[in-house]
Amino acid sequence: MFKRMVNHFHEVLLSVYIYNEYRGYSKLEELLETIKAKFPEEVEFHKAVSKHIGDERKHYQMFRHYFNKKNKMPFRVGPAFGYVDNFVRLIFKCSIENLDHEAILDDDQQFFKLCRLIMMTEERGLKQVRALLKNRLVQKDPWIVKIFEVVEEDEPSHFEPYRKWLKKNNSAHEPGSREKLADLRTHWSLMLVKLPFLYLNVFSKRLTAFPAA
Repeated sequence: MFKRMVNHFHEVLLSVYIYNEYRGYSKLEELLETIKAKFPEEVEFHKAVSKHIGDERKHYQMFRHYFNKKNKMPFRVGPAFGYVDNFVRLIFKCSIENLDHEAILDDDQQFFKLCRLIMMTEERGLKQVRALLKNRLVQKDPWIVKIFEVVEEDEPSHFEPYRKWLKKNNSAHEPGSREKLADLRTHWSLMLVKLPFLYLNVFSKRLTAFPAA
């Protein structure tokens, strides 16, 4: 009985992660095009964002491989479980799909705000994965531990380039109070409300196909 509960916890946790990794790299691909259009000369920054995209895709594939080997599909989760989805909604007052990329491209402050949002998301991701690596339930599956160790190693290169680039462009590189509150609200609502709800919801459905190859 306990083993089934632990396995269920793992599947719920990784279902949320696989959604966020896919959401992350697919939206970063759009952002990279915006960066190249606005700052064509920032080649090193382009490379850093490209690496970020590649790492997120790699993480997605690792989580997908985990489910494939288990011969199971992740639980179906949507934007309510997406860290960046919720962060964008709180800061920009719209969904990711409705972000006006042209308006952001034309407004430096909005663009810098978006970069800070990504930086904060990745910093939170590093804190979270370090906490999970200490979690006894996570430690019961060495495979999951190995995946999170890879994520932990990659994570610093996902937020440090944004901070350096913001400094270089004389922008506020540290989050403001509103952004900090949005970060805390997003994190704790996921940890204390949404994840427990998904774990206890016996009617949760699984995906019928992965969102990407």
